[in-house]
Amino acid sequence: MTDATPTFESFSRNGFCVFEQVLPAKMIKDLSDLTDTILAEQDESHFASKISQGSMVMIDWALSHKHRLFAEFITNPNTLVALANLGFDEPKFGHGRIISKPPYSPQLFWHEDGRFWNDPVSYTTQPIQVFLMYYLTDTRPENGCLRVIPGSHLKRHLLHDQISERHTDQLSRFENREDPEFSFVEDEIDVPMRAGDVVLGYGSLLHASHANRSDERRTVLTMWYYPDFVNLPERTKATVALAEKRTGEVEEGSEAIEHLLEPLRVSYDGDAQPIEHELRPLGLK
Repeated sequence: MTDATPTFESFSRNGFCVFEQVLPAKMIKDLSDLTDTILAEQDESHFASKISQGSMVMIDWALSHKHRLFAEFITNPNTLVALANLGFDEPKFGHGRIISKPPYSPQLFWHEDGRFWNDPVSYTTQPIQVFLMYYLTDTRPENGCLRVIPGSHLKRHLLHDQISERHTDQLSRFENREDPEFSFVEDEIDVPMRAGDVVLGYGSLLHASHANRSDERRTVLTMWYYPDFVNLPERTKATVALAEKRTGEVEEGSEAIEHLLEPLRVSYDGDAQPIEHELRPLGLK
């Protein structure tokens, strides 16, 4: 289902695409070391409450100021070229997560991360928000690779009427494996990856992951960008700016890092009113 040379047409049709070897080997190694250190600092209660995901450590602007490596990762030139190849010349960064599934942990539940369903743009091929997922090890079904339902960002799927609109505590703790969020469906596909590849997807695409049945940790850095922010309608820009206000806060940081990150910062100084968030794709047919 993935294309050798992703285009906007294939990306917008399928809802995702893969760019190969976007991260250099040294950055993969450095990110693996840094994220292992950050994960080791988390309280056990964090992992106990996130059995399905593994972990959900926020990568925000403050953390990117604390660790220059994250700033360099966010502004990685190969990533920016990949986005530009799809027509996104001025992307903006929102926030990210360290999502690390430990050995022998269950699958991630089906979900979509659309939160702008009250905005008419969400029902078009112009993306408001996209995820960029970087797996720090080679992934396959056995160790928890991504699962997606192609086209589900634009067309209603049976799962839309069966799954929760958001990540509930029950789902995160994998309390009931019979929940539809943990089901397998006929039209899902696997997206195996090599370390250094990146999968780009619409935030509204239905996606999940396999269980990690290996004896090694599987870490993915899920980074959220607004690839076409400059061309979005005024009210959409106002909505995005309000949504990312908290994750954009920095108490103190290096001027050099701020200079590096500034071109990717979400900023809106107009007077349009934000649109109320909606987590359910009510208008998706």
